[in-house]
Formats: sequence, structure tokens, C-alpha cells
Amino acid sequence: MEFSNIDKLEKKISREDKFLDDLAIKLEDVKETYIYIKSLAKYYWVEAKLFFSPNDVQNNTLLSNKELKLVRQYWLISTYDNLVYKKGWKDWCYNLLDENKILKPSNNPILDKNIDTLISNVCWYKQENIDYLHKSILYKYINLNDFTIPAVVLYGKWWSGKWTLMSLLETIFCKDNVLSNLWQRDLSWFDVYRWWKLVVEFAEIATNNTHSDIWILNKLKNIIWAWEITINEKWVRQYQIDNIAWFFISSNSNKPLQLDDKDKGNRRFTIIKSNSALENWKEINEAVRDKKIVSNYLAWLYEKFPEVLEYRNLIALDNEDKRDLEERSQSEANQFWEWLEDNFPDYKGKKRKTDIESMINMFCIENWVEEKEFLKYFWSHSKYPKKKIRIWADTYYWVIIE
Repeated sequence: MEFSNIDKLEKKISREDKFLDDLAIKLEDVKETYIYIKSLAKYYWVEAKLFFSPNDVQNNTLLSNKELKLVRQYWLISTYDNLVYKKGWKDWCYNLLDENKILKPSNNPILDKNIDTLISNVCWYKQENIDYLHKSILYKYINLNDFTIPAVVLYGKWWSGKWTLMSLLETIFCKDNVLSNLWQRDLSWFDVYRWWKLVVEFAEIATNNTHSDIWILNKLKNIIWAWEITINEKWVRQYQIDNIAWFFISSNSNKPLQLDDKDKGNRRFTIIKSNSALENWKEINEAVRDKKIVSNYLAWLYEKFPEVLEYRNLIALDNEDKRDLEERSQSEANQFWEWLEDNFPDYKGKKRKTDIESMINMFCIENWVEEKEFLKYFWSHSKYPKKKIRIWADTYYWVIIE
């Protein structure tokens, strides 16, 4: 009886081996690569970057339900706990970032004249802007996982090279890792793309409506410097992924973005204005797509700015362009406070709301501002809020001016 059991076991193993051999031959006809993500209970088609249910995978591969389970069981389809997108790796996670696709520096440090012209023109030939942009490209290249790099706002003249700069970044970081020309609606719908990018550009997101533009600014602030991004993808349960994107906002408008009032610092944004169009744009476009030229440029960055290798972080550039845009973004409410400080420097301390509104009346008359419209949004935008203060039986609104 004992030998009979062994004989049955050997026959069973033989049948399973033949089944697996036949399955291996069948899989040779499957050209796509699938992995299984346990946290999402979904299969992921690597080449297409799409999620599929088991039934979808069976239809695509012509495997039965039993066969599909077996290919997972025998690791013909790899299983991972979760997805990750970052330099390096994470235990039991599938990394969506292929570092091998990122361009390597050459041994020939040369700044091609076309790249030099592009960066200089985008920065309106201001040396502090030019150096900052070069350094920030090198910093991101060295620190792929750093999500605290300030977003770069490029605005001004048509055809200044803003979009050609995106082509340069595509050559450096690989086109798969760069997403450009997102619109305002893409800020509302986070399922438009899955945030697996090193560089992300929003184009022409300003509306020229102050309240809409404040909403856009707050949306941007929610994703710039965020540790993780929550992904809402159709037919896939909500999941989070590391946010390592470096953001750009480009615009031909004279007010590309509604910044916070200048007293808040706007630390998330570097502002660079251009006021000249590229003349030899065709030659420059060819140069920024030439991997040999760009590889030499990367080597030149290492040689030109060795101090960047020691940076622990990169802070926003405090330049004239930023101060100008902050001035244009200043709310009327805080324009009033500046007017009050300039004209009545001793008007400080605790003041009644009615007293402040008397000063507002003076401001509106002097500056030809319609007072009723001004007061509609004044207190919601004011840097000094009104506060209720109770004095004996009565309650008053007061403002404390520091």
C-alpha cells in the first residue's frame, strides 16, 4: 500500500510537470509583461502602464482561471505588495521608475551654444536667473527623490523657449518621466494622470478671476511639497504613491499665477520672466533632443556648479521677477494696509472695526476704488482679521494692527 501511494504521487508530479511545461510553451506567445499588486488586488500591464482585473488578463493572454493562478503560484507572474515610484527601492514593491532610462553625463563637459541660448533667453539674460535654472536642473538630477524643490514659474513673451525647455528636460530625465502641458482642469481631476513623473508642467492655468486663481493656487500648494499623492483611478481602489515631481508653471500672461501676499513668502515658487523670443528655435529644438549634446551639458553642469553636490535642499529664488509678481498678486485688502502704513505709520494697536472702515472710506476715495465692492471681500482677504471682543455686556468687532 505504501509503494502504491508513492507511485500515485510520482504520476501526479509527472502530470503537473507536463502541465507546467505546456503552460510555459503557451506563455511564450504572450508578449506583454504582467505583475500582480496585492494591495490593489489587480494585475498591472507593465508596458501599457494599465491595471486589469483577472478576467481581463485571462482574455488578453488566453489563459484559464486555473492557469492564471498557477503562473502566479510558480512566479511566472511576479507578485508585489504595492507600487513605488522613486530612486532606489522599497521592500516587496514594484518600482515604476526605471533609472536606466535617465541620461548619463558624458566625459566631455561642453555647454552647447544652443542650450546656452535657450536657458539665457528663458531667463531674459539675467545672470542670477540663468545660474539658478542651471543649478536647479543639476540639483534635481542628483536628488531625484527630493519633492521640496520650488516650482518654477516661467512667463512672459511668446516663443521664448518655455516649451523647448520641457524638451530638454525630457531628454535628460526620459520622456516617460516628464509630463507637460497640463491644463487648469487637470488640477481638479487627479485621475487624469497617475503622478508617476519626475517633472510636471502646467500651462496657462490663470483665469484672471481673483477668486478662481486663489483656488488654483491652493490646489497647487496641496501637491507641491506633498509627501504622497492620492491616486483616484477608475476601476482601481484609491491608493497613494510617493510624490517626487518637480513642478513647472508656464504662461504667456503677464500674471501667470495668483501668488499669496508677499508677507507670506511664497516659498514654493521661483519666478522667472522672459521678454524675448527665440530666433533660431529650429536649431535649438534639434540640439535639446540630441542625447550627445545634452549628455555633454550634464557633464558641464557638474564641472560648472560643483557646490550643488553639497546642497541639502534648494530654496526659491528671491529675485526682482518674484517681487514684481507678488506686487501684482497683492490683494486689494492688503494694498489698503500698505496704504495705511505708508500714510499713517502710527495707526497701530487695537482698533474698532468701524474705525477701520472709516479709513477704508478714505482709501477708496483717494484711489478711485468702488467702496461697496471693495468691502465685499475685504475681511476674507485681510492679513489682519476682525475679532469679537466682549466689553461688559456689549460685544464689538476689533482689529489688532501690529
